Amino acid sequence: MKKMLGSIGIVLLIGGCTGNNAVIDKKIKEVNTDKILMKKYHITTNNLIKFGEYYIFYTPGPNGTDIVFLDKNFNEVKKFSTPYFLDTKKISVANNKIYVLGVNEETYFPELLILNKDGKLIKKDVFSKKYALPKDIYITKKDNYVLIDVFNNGKSFAQIYKNGKLIKKIKLNNSLNGNFVFKDGNDIFVIGTVKGNNEDAFISNVTKGWIRFFDLGMDENIDSFKIESNKIILNLHSTDEMGADSYYKIVIDKNGKILKNKCKMKFAPLPMKFRT
Repeated sequence: MKKMLGSIGIVLLIGGCTGNNAVIDKKIKEVNTDKILMKKYHITTNNLIKFGEYYIFYTPGPNGTDIVFLDKNFNEVKKFSTPYFLDTKKISVANNKIYVLGVNEETYFPELLILNKDGKLIKKDVFSKKYALPKDIYITKKDNYVLIDVFNNGKSFAQIYKNGKLIKKIKLNNSLNGNFVFKDGNDIFVIGTVKGNNEDAFISNVTKGWIRFFDLGMDENIDSFKIESNKIILNLHSTDEMGADSYYKIVIDKNGKILKNKCKMKFAPLPMKFRT
């Protein structure tokens, strides 16, 4: 019996080490890839989007915005330029198309360019709000939803467009900024921040008309989200009055009810003598 237990212990130890090595090897590979990409194209893996057998990324070019295609070894295969000077906010791929969301540097209007895989312009949506900021795009099989921030009389609010047409506005007494837009079932959601004495995070179901605020310290921001098992999982960053950071995992249902609120990590504030 003792020999058997000893053998099991050895096997478990080796298995654990193997798992750790795999994680370390993956991290090393990611770092090495970033070095290659930075040297060749001045980007990292965060800038790459998988598109069929290629990776693509965008970069400013002499004739507009360049879309660059790379093979699996990160060698350039082809490149084409859009005839538009866009301060690009986001590039997405879906339905065998490329979606480029940005600001036209001549008109200062947000624009969405929809291109085919060869760079031919299929459609261009112009959102005629000068100095508005494009924030996010969500794409389904048939539709695309664009979120922009609009500024008026010293305040900001959010607008949602479906296939280039305005469908919803989110306005409060205080300024708000949208960060993410997504659709689940028949409902459209927006995640962002609202400005008051502090900055609070919010999520809103703009279809059903409810909004949920999060005020856990001084400033809050939802960094990312995902939908899982009919629930919405929010990763929230909160900063208190002393500058201490906390990271929360908040789970809500589709009606905004909080099901779980767990602090994942806390960082103490910087000692006063080290602050500038």
